Amino acid sequence: MARQLSGVVDYKSQAACLSNPAFLKQAKISHCNFVIEAFLSYLAISLLVSDLAIASVILPYVAANDRIPGSMFTRDPHGVAMAAVPMWHFGCPRGMKPCFPGDAVQADGSQINGNDPQYQTNIGKGGDDTGGWHGRNSQGNPFPTYYTISRCSDSWRVTYYLYFKHDSGHKSDWRWVSVVWWQDGNSDQWYRGALLQSYHNGQKAERWGNIQNTINGDADKMDQGAKNRNQPKVYVGAYHHAMFTTRYTGNDNAGTTPGEDFRSNDWFFLPWDTTVQNDSRLNPSWDWCAAWSSPGNMKGSICSRWDAPARG
Repeated sequence: MARQLSGVVDYKSQAACLSNPAFLKQAKISHCNFVIEAFLSYLAISLLVSDLAIASVILPYVAANDRIPGSMFTRDPHGVAMAAVPMWHFGCPRGMKPCFPGDAVQADGSQINGNDPQYQTNIGKGGDDTGGWHGRNSQGNPFPTYYTISRCSDSWRVTYYLYFKHDSGHKSDWRWVSVVWWQDGNSDQWYRGALLQSYHNGQKAERWGNIQNTINGDADKMDQGAKNRNQPKVYVGAYHHAMFTTRYTGNDNAGTTPGEDFRSNDWFFLPWDTTVQNDSRLNPSWDWCAAWSSPGNMKGSICSRWDAPARG
């Protein structure tokens, strides 16, 4: 009979039962059947556990770019905005905190007044508080991400805006990125096709599948190098607040071209539901002076002024 050790079957004895003809002849057939069944169960469980362990190591995180129905753009615009809202990143050039984004609306509903910048010397002065720095990828303080939704001839465009109290040259600053949604064949399903990124007096268009870092939400927000997921990682230039999908630390200043604006990942903020707000809080008649890319100005022109890459 197979030995029992504190209620646990001794599988070495079971193996002996299976391999010893004399033992099989002498033992009761019912007992050996029991041992055989127990041993086979042990092997099956061991193989299952092994397979699960291997799968957890070799299976990659599955890319998403989840489709959404076309009706969602009008039926649930906030849900559409949440589906691709960027994870924002901010850098700290020369040890200076950046001008962090904040609310463009005061508590009484009136327009926020920006402040004068101190170019290259204290870029964060007068801006909203970043929050504490605890090394790379420190959690930044929350701020609003405003959005507008526009129907273009061949796409829907969901544009996300950040407000800064100044940039390096003037009071108040608006910067944006726009997710271009394309229709999937003749179906009513739409997918993320491109990302437009605002520069100082310009923009860059990038296919969604080429974006260097994308995520599916909070669980994978620290992943790097994952492509074609649902939300882009966006890096904000420290001086002019141009928007990028890559970091650049080749210098610690604004550089001579938009692409040379310092940006890194000292702080991040992944917006949650209540921090993503439509533009209804913003009076379209408000004058932002040199900050010409405010939601009020961009909403009516995002389709005509900014080209997306051709569908491939």
